[in-house]
Amino acid sequence: MTYHPEVTTLSTAASAQPAASESILSPRYLAVTIGFIASILLTAFEAMAVGAAMPVAVAKLHGLPYYSLAFSAYLTTSLLGMVLSGQRSDRSGPRLPCLGGIALFGAGLLTAGTATTMVQFVLGRAIQGLGGGLVIVALYVLVGRAYPEQLRGKAFSAMATCWVLPGAVGPVIAGVLTEDLSWRWIFLGTAVLIVIPLVLLAKPLRDLPRVEAVERDGAQNARLRRIRVAAGVTALGAGLLELGSQEINLVGLILAPIAIVLLVPSVPRLLPAGTLRARRGLPTVILMRGLMAGSYFGIEAFLPLMLEQHRGLSVTLAGLSLVTATVGWAIASWAINQPVIATRLSKPARVRTGIAICGLSLIGDIVAVGTATPLWTVALAMGFASLGAGMTFPTVSLLTLELSEPEEQGTNSASLQVADGITSTLAIALGGSIYHAMSTDGSSGGVYVLLYALYIGIAAVAWVLAPRVRRA
Repeated sequence: MTYHPEVTTLSTAASAQPAASESILSPRYLAVTIGFIASILLTAFEAMAVGAAMPVAVAKLHGLPYYSLAFSAYLTTSLLGMVLSGQRSDRSGPRLPCLGGIALFGAGLLTAGTATTMVQFVLGRAIQGLGGGLVIVALYVLVGRAYPEQLRGKAFSAMATCWVLPGAVGPVIAGVLTEDLSWRWIFLGTAVLIVIPLVLLAKPLRDLPRVEAVERDGAQNARLRRIRVAAGVTALGAGLLELGSQEINLVGLILAPIAIVLLVPSVPRLLPAGTLRARRGLPTVILMRGLMAGSYFGIEAFLPLMLEQHRGLSVTLAGLSLVTATVGWAIASWAINQPVIATRLSKPARVRTGIAICGLSLIGDIVAVGTATPLWTVALAMGFASLGAGMTFPTVSLLTLELSEPEEQGTNSASLQVADGITSTLAIALGGSIYHAMSTDGSSGGVYVLLYALYIGIAAVAWVLAPRVRRA
């Protein structure tokens, strides 16, 4: 893949400036920074708000038996979108997958927001997922190509910070809109705002270096086709696994093995060679993202359930207990770019330190299962755990770009997101199976202790393997 030498890139021009004078808010980068911040803000708000409004929306559409489809439809199509976005970004830049993905996301919002049947609602969620998968990978490539190396960490920190406000106010706004107006306004209102990132990102994406089409031989084209097919099979397998793990019944016993048969041969094709063997360098970097996603998001998925069913909190209070997590994540992702940390801890050291902080802090959630434990223990534990996660996740993203050739940034960014999505799905599906097998009403504390110990164990495995992120 070659670039036109006469085109001046944002990062090339900026590299001539002293590093100390650069900022992601400098005039040269302001449009692209505001553009991707707007994209992440809308995505984060939609994710937080939809989670709160989904039960009402599905009930109004008489689709409660198909509740999980609203989530699995988004997941399965997003995995496919990630792979397609990675290949397209490597071939001709992130412009089309980014802008096209935003447009598709908006179309999905409109489809879901105007749904009169559950079929239409699930279709809207599937369109949203495809658009969201396209966008997230394209934004990673945009960071790699629009900013010089010394600003990429700050760009990823800004992405993390974008989740703080939606995490705090998203569920509240969703509750007000759902109760006083209609659940539809969560989807339709967000769809209207999609215009903002489309307008802001159009010019920065157009100004990125043009990429000449590269002739691929038959073997290369065949490999890319196999990857696309594997992405489709993986998406199908992930969806079936999520559906099959909802309950321990005949349907689940049939779907889960089928899902495993689909995932085992397809997932490795979407990851760098040696990822599942923790080969040094990029493969282990990708593996770290998957293991940490499984650990952190696994506990996060079952924590509100424990607070509501076992500790007796309301839905609102259980949701607010996770606000400290978004704040801690943002603080850590900002702190790792400060000289006191950046100069004293190498990136591999930051990864392992963050995993240790996260894993040890999550032990507090096990303690909080005890009814005599103050409930503020949960907020404290998740606050510190998110500090560790906020140190690890952005650093893994930086290492992925650093260890990728420019023409591989899209593919490897897609692998990063696939590892995140697949491992989270597997971890939550396994947790769901354990939950349904051991608990009938969720009031027993033992099942939560077992689940949290499982997810902390995943973090322990990540800590042991973390030194292998260094190149051989």
